[in-house]
Amino acid sequence: MKSSMIQFFCTVVLYIGTVDIVDGDIVMAQVTASDNEVRELYLSTAMFPCEIGEGDMFYFSYSDGVTEIRCGEPDDNR
Repeated sequence: MKSSMIQFFCTVVLYIGTVDIVDGDIVMAQVTASDNEVRELYLSTAMFPCEIGEGDMFYFSYSDGVTEIRCGEPDDNR
């Protein structure tokens, strides 16, 4: 239990993004970083763990030295 509590508090959301365009296997997205600056990113659809489409939200999370892309909006308590 203690380990899972420590892991929960060590997870950080770095970027939150919205898909603008999906063109074949390339995604163009607007991403807001933790400094509130909006950036444009181009990513492969293979990087997403879900089906992704225009208008979908995703975020990057960092935990235990691993950065992951997760689909949807981050939980409020992260």
